[in-house]
Amino acid sequence: MFAGFNVLVNSKEKFYSYHESGLSIYNKHKRIITDSLEKYINPDGSLSEKDIENDWFPKIDAHVFLSHSHNDLKFVISFAGWLYEKFKIEAFIDSCVWENSDTLLRKIDNRYCVSSRDENGNIKTYGYGLRNKSTSNVHMILYTALMKMMDRTECLMFVNTPSSVKWSDMISEELATESPWIYGELLATKLIRNKSRKAHRDLLHKSFFEHADESYENLAIEYTFDTKHLIDISDYDLEYFEEHADSYRNAFDALDNFYIQNGINLEQGIIND
Repeated sequence: MFAGFNVLVNSKEKFYSYHESGLSIYNKHKRIITDSLEKYINPDGSLSEKDIENDWFPKIDAHVFLSHSHNDLKFVISFAGWLYEKFKIEAFIDSCVWENSDTLLRKIDNRYCVSSRDENGNIKTYGYGLRNKSTSNVHMILYTALMKMMDRTECLMFVNTPSSVKWSDMISEELATESPWIYGELLATKLIRNKSRKAHRDLLHKSFFEHADESYENLAIEYTFDTKHLIDISDYDLEYFEEHADSYRNAFDALDNFYIQNGINLEQGIIND
C-alpha cells in the first residue's frame, strides 16, 4: 500500500449512474474468488491457501482497495464504476471476499461437519468441534487473503459512513464497528508495509503482461478503531478530482494527481508509524 484515504461522502446519488459499470468489475472479481475457493477445498474440509493464492492473485489486477460495510454495497459498487469510467482506475471491493464466507462455510460444514441426520437424510446437527475448526480456518484464510490483496494494491479507500460505524460514536475520538472484517482491514492499514508507487506499478504491469461475515444476526460485537492515519476525502475533493478527469493520461496519472491534490509526497506516500 502506498496511500490510504478515509472517504466521507454525503452526496451518493451522483454515483449511482455508474452502478452497472461497477457491477461488471465487482462480478468479474467475485467469479474469480468464488471459483478459487470452491476449487481448492481439501478432502478434509480445509482450504489449500497456497493454491488459492496461485490461482487468485495473478488474475485480479486492481489499483485501489475499497473497504466498506455491507449496507453500503450499492454505493461502493457505483463508486467503483465512477472510478473506472472517469479515470480507468480499477477497484477491488473487499466484500468480494467476505460475502463468500458464509456460503463457503455452509458447503464445508454440510460436507464434513455433519454429526446426525433424520430418517430422510436431512441434516439435524453439526459437530460443534468440527464447525469451530472449519469457521476459524475459513475466516483466517479469507482474512489473510484480504491482507495480501491490500498489500498488492497501491491505494486503499475506506468508505466511512454510519453503516460502518455506530452513530453514537461518530462524535467521539474513537469509532466502533460491528464488522470484524472492517476492523481487521483498518488495523492492517497501520501494520502493512509501505511500498513505493513504482513497486506497485511494476507488479501490476507484470501481471497484465503475463495474464494480458457481516451476517451475525444476533451477535453484535463492537470493535474499536480509528482512522487518524488515513487522509479524509470529502465530496468536494472528489468533485475537484473529477473536474480534471480529461487531463489525466491514464489511471496511474490520475492517481498521482489525486495524491498531490491531497498533500501526499509521491516519493514517500503515507508512512506507517
